[in-house]
Amino acid sequence: MNAAIMDNGKLIRITHHLSKRRLEHVRTTCKFYCPECREEVQLKLGEHRVYHFAHKQLTACPLAAGETVYHQAGKEALMNWLKRLGYKPALEQYISKIHQRPDVAVSTGEVRYAIEFQCANISRQELRKRTEGLREAELFPIWVIGANRLKRKSAQLFSFSSIHWGILRESQKRRLIFFCPIQNRFIHLDQILAFQPTKICAEMTVRSPSAYRELPALLSQPPSKRQVNEQWLKCIQHFRMRPPRILSNESKRLRDIFYEHHQTAFPFLPTELFIPLQEAYIFTSPVYVWQGYLYDWMIRKKGSGRVTIQMLMEEINRCVQRKEVKLRYGDVSREEIKEVVTAYVKALERQGFLHMTKEGNYEIASNQMLIRTVDEVLKRDAFLFH
Repeated sequence: MNAAIMDNGKLIRITHHLSKRRLEHVRTTCKFYCPECREEVQLKLGEHRVYHFAHKQLTACPLAAGETVYHQAGKEALMNWLKRLGYKPALEQYISKIHQRPDVAVSTGEVRYAIEFQCANISRQELRKRTEGLREAELFPIWVIGANRLKRKSAQLFSFSSIHWGILRESQKRRLIFFCPIQNRFIHLDQILAFQPTKICAEMTVRSPSAYRELPALLSQPPSKRQVNEQWLKCIQHFRMRPPRILSNESKRLRDIFYEHHQTAFPFLPTELFIPLQEAYIFTSPVYVWQGYLYDWMIRKKGSGRVTIQMLMEEINRCVQRKEVKLRYGDVSREEIKEVVTAYVKALERQGFLHMTKEGNYEIASNQMLIRTVDEVLKRDAFLFH
């Protein structure tokens, strides 16, 4: 932490304006105490970490974790950016009502914002707790992830971990914002599509802070018009040519179902199991798994009755209960599942796999192609997704 209470009750904050010699003098003349728990802390002036205060003894105090040079540089860069925009931001302002210190707090007209610059993994529970606390204090939370947590595999291919999924859950627009204090750049990820648990397709946009005239523009920036279909198609092709060697239990079961009931080998799974849907981030299971169980159910229903979104919702819920499909979050609502299932049905309708017989009722088209070769399945993928 970069602030402490001195003997005289005043708050001292470490900034670049204070030289090491000045800090050394202050350290020899007074004691320091934690603003949160009031326990004694010591001033650290080492060569390898940013100057900071640290608790003398192990403690459960939330300010005891410390921070990296990268984190500190990011907070200060964000604060200076807001100052250049004409705002009056506050660094680590203590909000007594919720006992939290957002990294940067700032007011713009009638809206008060709290920017949290997150550079380390954080539990889903802690993330939710801090977000709800900020909202309780009538602060609009903006989670900005340190660019050191951005794992880019190619132009539109990324690897996500718990920090990304947690913050995406709190995002109202299903997009992520990153910031790099070294290059002084904001990075936006839009059109986020989950192919496998950690394999993500997304469109990345990089912008200088000077490109924004006001803070709300950071949130309302229009997403790129470039599509990620080409990268999605590459993921499908890679799956077909080099199927995963290690499969989850739900993937193994799906593989067996298609081999035994549909005489289809795993690399030849139907194209209809790879529909890209942004709403599907709520599933941890690979795209071909959760769509595969619904596809299998619909094929078995073919010729014996209608298909409705309600029926598909009941089927996906059964799969979740049987642990054949896994949800990414424990608080997924029925409305969110319906949103995903509805989007999947609409996509299948556009592709000609389903057609509506009457409002809310669908049946499988009779002209389904039987694919037996790699070339045929790759051509069909390219036709639908290119």
